[in-house]
Amino acid sequence: MKKALALSLALLLVFGLIGCSGEPAVTNPEPEPAQAQAEATPAPAAEQGKKDFASTIAWDAEYDVVVAGYGAAGATAAITAADEGAKVLLTEKAPEGQEGGNSKYSGQGVMGTDDADALFKYIQGMRGHFTHTLPDEMIRAFADGAYENRQWLIDLGADANNLDNAFGSGKPWVWNEYPELEGADHCICYLVSGKNFDGSFYYLLQDNVDKRSDNIEIWYDSPAVHLIQDPDTKTILGVQINKNGTMVNVRARNGVVLATGGFEANMEMMANYLQQPYAYVYAAPYNTGDGIIMAQEVGAKLWHMSNSAGYLWGFLPPDAERCLTVTPSLGILVGPNASRFMNETTSNRHGRINIGGRWISMPVPLPTWYIMDDAQVSANKIILSFSDGNKDEIEKGWIIKADTIEELAAACGLDPAALKATIDAWNASCAKGEDALYGRPADRMFPLSTPPYYAMKLGPTMYNTQGGPQRNERAEVLDLAGNPIPHLYSAGELGAMWPDMYNGGGNLAEASVFGRIAGRNAAAPKN
Repeated sequence: MKKALALSLALLLVFGLIGCSGEPAVTNPEPEPAQAQAEATPAPAAEQGKKDFASTIAWDAEYDVVVAGYGAAGATAAITAADEGAKVLLTEKAPEGQEGGNSKYSGQGVMGTDDADALFKYIQGMRGHFTHTLPDEMIRAFADGAYENRQWLIDLGADANNLDNAFGSGKPWVWNEYPELEGADHCICYLVSGKNFDGSFYYLLQDNVDKRSDNIEIWYDSPAVHLIQDPDTKTILGVQINKNGTMVNVRARNGVVLATGGFEANMEMMANYLQQPYAYVYAAPYNTGDGIIMAQEVGAKLWHMSNSAGYLWGFLPPDAERCLTVTPSLGILVGPNASRFMNETTSNRHGRINIGGRWISMPVPLPTWYIMDDAQVSANKIILSFSDGNKDEIEKGWIIKADTIEELAAACGLDPAALKATIDAWNASCAKGEDALYGRPADRMFPLSTPPYYAMKLGPTMYNTQGGPQRNERAEVLDLAGNPIPHLYSAGELGAMWPDMYNGGGNLAEASVFGRIAGRNAAAPKN
């Protein structure tokens, strides 16, 4: 059944490649239906004289390596392949100026280490009980590659002083979100500029791509749509790309690298895999799971689809493409039943909180309302980019204002009596200095007693998803039986190695480590 399905997929793909799909024009004219059937259905090898399947495709361009996705992983793979002597096509879904994926918006910390064995132990600890979904071989490859990250960054042009002087501290940034685990003290995050959230790591990669323009060609507004696979050998021969609205078939003589990111901006995938009906997009709006779909079409096995680097609280301004993250620290959070559901000031580790000794994703009622009073709102910016006293945001209606709690509840679609009861109970707890429900510290308990009252509608957001096609320590994408799909590689967030807990800097490090591995192996000449 699986073989028949794979063959059917291959036949469908071939139809599209030779001009019968109805897609935008390719180079050869549309054949007659009978002719198309004859061309699309490979004859037995003996009948066609062992004709190479690749020769049946009308190729519009040829390169040694095709890299899909121009974020950190794709840039690293392209740079590495070019340095191996390969001619590389780097194709990107976003328009020029909007490339970069999540890499551009992240904190810019690239995980490294001064002791690969210690980092190996640390990642093993974060893997927890998911030993069946993250083999030691993958952790070993990551830890060894992370050890090389500092020198690799310097080779790309990073200032060693910045790497070793994070935030002006005079030392590297040891960022271990799980300090209780063995090896944690050797988890280092390198910052190209010595600061974070400035895009410096991504721009360093971009500069190095530009320096290799003789070997790297970039196509913007050109999403990869399908992989072109030999139906008999299962070898990946190239990529079908929608280049500025025209479908073209691009031959990849040595290999294809998928680096298209995750599926944070695909609400159907979010619902199916993360059981989240919606989420506000924090980072790249172009991360819609394209690489996952392409990999599935050629029989790839998926892993870690239920994991993400989140959740966080997000606020989505009207008509905005990306949300703003919120750290609730003043008022209280209530769900659609107008009741509190957690200690609002609980520290989290990339959206994970400790429940019964295990770090799990924060609860995110839909929607969540952030309730505050005038004393809190007039004296503090709710989000750093907001105006003083949040006056502009109140005027825009981003922050709902009401003279009474009952009026506020009605404006939010909440039960007025329920919200009044919740706030009364909260104020009583503040007077006692004890949160009997959720243990919020007394010095972080502030009564809601000064009208007018305010509310912000919050929703779940995250830095990125982690799931996608499974890869091995050679960055080869695996099929359903666990075997490498020939000439297909992946790197970065697409099929990331993190099955459970996550440490900041891990995704950029994985983009770097497996980007180098994928680029090197994809560039190697093939028979």
